[in-house]
Amino acid sequence: MQCAAYSPFFKNAYSTDVFFVITFQPYLGGEAGSSVGFTMCKGICRRTYRGIVVTLCLLFSLYVILYPYNNTFPPAVNCPRGFYVKAELRPHLQRPPQDRAGQGAGGSAFALQPMSPEGQKEKTQGFAKSRFNQFASDRISLHRDLGEDTRHPDCVEQKFWRCLPNTSVIIVFHNEPWSTLLRTVYSVLHTAPAALLTEILLVDDASTDDHLKKPLDEYVKQLKIVRVLRQSKRKGLVTARLVGAKAAQGEVLTFLDSHCECFTGWLEPLLARIAEEPTSVVSPRIVKIDKDSLKFHKPLPGLHNYSRGTFDWKLTFGWDHSPPNEKIGRKTETDPIRAKWSPLPGL
Repeated sequence: MQCAAYSPFFKNAYSTDVFFVITFQPYLGGEAGSSVGFTMCKGICRRTYRGIVVTLCLLFSLYVILYPYNNTFPPAVNCPRGFYVKAELRPHLQRPPQDRAGQGAGGSAFALQPMSPEGQKEKTQGFAKSRFNQFASDRISLHRDLGEDTRHPDCVEQKFWRCLPNTSVIIVFHNEPWSTLLRTVYSVLHTAPAALLTEILLVDDASTDDHLKKPLDEYVKQLKIVRVLRQSKRKGLVTARLVGAKAAQGEVLTFLDSHCECFTGWLEPLLARIAEEPTSVVSPRIVKIDKDSLKFHKPLPGLHNYSRGTFDWKLTFGWDHSPPNEKIGRKTETDPIRAKWSPLPGL
């Protein structure tokens, strides 16, 4: 059987339409339909198959989504020689002065205080709805920084060749609390270089909370490069991301969750890796924000116990420690760690 998955993301790249044809062995066939709720081939393939077909279509689509509009990096014209200087990588929006005594300042934990019955009720309701301490989040600055730069010196001192591709940041949300959504947006604006950040697209996956409707539309108007895209029906994270991908104007697509905060220097290494290898799909090292205290756990330069995200053939995501062979040959802390890959069962 053959399944042709058409990608709209190349529409501005070439003068002709581009198709990817994925060929499956006959024994992979089965009953029509899919046990996975979303398939990239829906509406094009006459039949879909369980798990494996969806996985392959999704993997090919990730290739398409993150492949830039041309494969020449850096651009051959209008690109100054040499490395970026600090002034060229100024963020899109300067962070306002920080109150170091404020709640959560510098990525610190929310300080516990005696609570009134009304406050305890608000905290309980926020946890029940959001699965994290929304009460604390609502009392932490939307513009908080995450403290001193604790990355490894190799990361801090890294230089980047001109000219890196620009990017559209796509953030999908559904009934996200106001504070975490806006803190995510400001975190990008305060850390992403203006020269590299084309836009931030907020894709509303059919939220029902009132604060995410007209109030959000009015608020983001002041942010200029932030747009809200809306779906009338909830279709899930992947479909919502594709809505953002179709509307994006940047050369590279960057996907973020709607409740995260970006550390200093997060974007440039990702774009540099894609500039080196345009077919790559890259991911940063991810540290956590405590769901109870909202404390940011800073990267530790001396910690070498690296983990990497993995997917199995059921599209279940998990974390796996990098094996010793992946560490062999790494000369600096900025060298990449390859994602876990396993061949198609039976092939």
